[in-house]
Amino acid sequence: MNSNVPDDDVISGDGIALSGEELAASYPAGRYHGQIRDQFTIPEREPQYVPAVEVLPAELASRLEVDLWSHQAEALSALRAGENVCVSTSTSSGKTYVYGLEIARQYLEDPDVRALLVYPTKALSRDQRGELEELFGHLGVDVSVGVYDGDTDPETKSRIREESNVVITNVAGLNQYLEGHHRWAAFHANCSLVVVDEAHSWTGISGMHAAWILRRARRVAEWYGGDPQYVLTSATIGNPGEHARALTGEPATVIDDDGSPSGRRQLVFWEPPSNDESPADSADLGEGRGRDDRSAGTRPATVEAPELWAHLCASDVSSLLFCGSRKGTELAVDRATDYLETPSLPDRGDVELAAYNAGHGARSRRETETRLADGTLDGVATTSALEVGIDVGRIDGAVLQGHPGSRASFWQRLGRAGRGRREALLAFVPRYSTLDRYVLEHPEYVLEGEPERAVVDLENNPVYLQHVRCATQELPLSREDADRFGGIERLRQAVEYGRRTGDLEGTLAGGVSYAHRDRPQDAVSLYAAGGNAFDVRLAGAESFDHEPIGRARAYRDYHEGATVRYRGEQYQVRELREDGPQPYVELESVDVDYYTQSQRQVSIYDTEIRDSRRVGAFRLNRGYGTVTARYNKYAKRDVSTGETIEAGLETGVSPLEMRTELCWAEVPPALERAVTDAHADYLDEDCEEIPPHLHGYLGGIHAIEHAMIAVTPLELTVDPADLGGLATNRLPDRPDRSGWFIYDGVDGGLGFSRRIYERFEDVTRRARALMVDCGCGRDDGCPACLMDPRCGNDNKPLYSPAATAVIDALLEGEDEPVHEDDEPAHVDGESAHVDDVPDDGDRDDRRPPASVS
Repeated sequence: MNSNVPDDDVISGDGIALSGEELAASYPAGRYHGQIRDQFTIPEREPQYVPAVEVLPAELASRLEVDLWSHQAEALSALRAGENVCVSTSTSSGKTYVYGLEIARQYLEDPDVRALLVYPTKALSRDQRGELEELFGHLGVDVSVGVYDGDTDPETKSRIREESNVVITNVAGLNQYLEGHHRWAAFHANCSLVVVDEAHSWTGISGMHAAWILRRARRVAEWYGGDPQYVLTSATIGNPGEHARALTGEPATVIDDDGSPSGRRQLVFWEPPSNDESPADSADLGEGRGRDDRSAGTRPATVEAPELWAHLCASDVSSLLFCGSRKGTELAVDRATDYLETPSLPDRGDVELAAYNAGHGARSRRETETRLADGTLDGVATTSALEVGIDVGRIDGAVLQGHPGSRASFWQRLGRAGRGRREALLAFVPRYSTLDRYVLEHPEYVLEGEPERAVVDLENNPVYLQHVRCATQELPLSREDADRFGGIERLRQAVEYGRRTGDLEGTLAGGVSYAHRDRPQDAVSLYAAGGNAFDVRLAGAESFDHEPIGRARAYRDYHEGATVRYRGEQYQVRELREDGPQPYVELESVDVDYYTQSQRQVSIYDTEIRDSRRVGAFRLNRGYGTVTARYNKYAKRDVSTGETIEAGLETGVSPLEMRTELCWAEVPPALERAVTDAHADYLDEDCEEIPPHLHGYLGGIHAIEHAMIAVTPLELTVDPADLGGLATNRLPDRPDRSGWFIYDGVDGGLGFSRRIYERFEDVTRRARALMVDCGCGRDDGCPACLMDPRCGNDNKPLYSPAATAVIDALLEGEDEPVHEDDEPAHVDGESAHVDDVPDDGDRDDRRPPASVS
């Protein structure tokens, strides 16, 4: 149970066996080469208590035997006042107590009370069931808890529907179970609480689906008479209240003043040394040395981090090592063991290490959890599986093998060490990749910066139409549903479209129903827009635990011949089929020393501006456009060096066209001319199709596009693979202007480009810092700053001097005048076409088209 008052040694705030100050001195001779780049001390935080009796019935307060932390009390008070709450506090801050105690309070008033708990994964569902049962048993309330998902047998499902006060499920399951809502009549009628755990994880396309599924669930509950409140738990994000409302459609009171205690934490930024300084006994880098984890002469994090972790564990600092894949955890244990057995090192004694990931069976994982909690294991190498939820007991250290992709995950993982008031030693070991190098150069990002903002966009029409079909199959849709389903005009258009396609029948006045006998819920994939999800199958296997993928990702990464790394294992695509009722890709297991990389060629046209604003003489736009992406060719690259083994291979996939959201910047003509002239001498001999005098300027705006996409995860919870870009000297709506685009890589959009538009200056500042601070010293950049493995032009041309000149003009030109001839050829959000711009007769000669993606 996640108690507010842990063990006595935690209360005392005792120290740890090895401090950050002692780390360098304790490292074996010949192994330390100044790897500690920075060291920070995060002071302890004293707990803020509120007597339980102030917010709970005396019967519960007396059995709880501990006081509440202030944020728990604040949340319970808000719930008692009838408000929804979003609790956005640190790891191990007792968020489970908030809804657990609220359920117990409601149960005392009405034993028939029901609560729906929605968790992101099946594994977490079962862990939380145990914690809740322990809490309810401690409180002496007979609240029954059941986990209802695809692993639950039919007989148990029937009992849970009829008897359980608390039903735990996941979003994908909830989507399916709404179709049979009549079997849940009593549950829906008495449902008073809906909990969305780890709400920050629902963003992008999965966040869109989760938001509509939660709206459908509330609509069904209300039809039976239920009126649930919401509790959302979240890591610290930049917009918890906004995100809560986007997910549920309801306002929520944000509880983010953390009253839980925290011991002193020492955070070390540990930069891997050069290979010249690395010991000879670890020269064989093996599987982990890939293109995203290398530089000329830099030791990979996949080698350095396990050795640092082993040193901590051998120094009586029980520690977790967070790796990026299942196979990575197994390799980390092997490398750490080899390190500890090196004859030249001091005698290390017996150090017990283990790997932990979702590929292990449930019994094996429970055994590892138990050994970690009781102290018989010194360290565990894990994936994100131990990032949340599971009580890992007395852990004094944590090592991150690379940045996990967001500030929230960075602190959630490190927060697993030093529970309560215990001190902790934390280490970040960067890979040679864009985000990692940025964080290394700018530690203030994780220490002081505002957390990323979660993005849930409800404007995606393909996703919207899927859930309208599901809703009409569950209950007839009427005018009364308009507020929940995007407003009356949008709902009317969706119904009219559905009637034309034959999917819907009826009217909003009398009720709109689904016109077929199948289940539209089956067509919903949390990872794809519309009905274009591809199943992922494994040759010779009856089932394969891989989420469906969207068409864009299938064409880019799962074409025939592509290699795929999934949960640490290596596969190759044998077949991609989409000529049947269910598109699919089929994989086979392989063990090859190369990876594949498709190259993307992009064209953008028919842009429609929804919003524009000025930044100095620049004009920024956002809206929609038609993007055609061609993944015609792919290359094989050596895993160890990244060098090309074979290029020009055919993917066999057709062009991908999508209408999606995008944002773009128009460069002032005077600035374009000045930067072009200033850098006209730059020449990239591989860019034969681009006029030579444009290599510098076009390489500059191409570099800006790459860098902005690379650093966007520092502002938003987004995977860069979900974004694309194009730099061009002829914008489709203004062919007399140049600029660069960033677009959402999913049909209908994801909302990310709109947020980039809103935070354009912040993103470009980070992009500039990425270029300037990179240690590569190359004008054309490197994989840690400007180079993107998905680039359709093989990262050519890229030219940072021109890029910084353009960015500096954008950021410093807020007071520059805007002339009338800078006004665009579009007004009032309408689309502009080439024909709308006056032709001076020789424009094509003066401005030959040139675009790079």
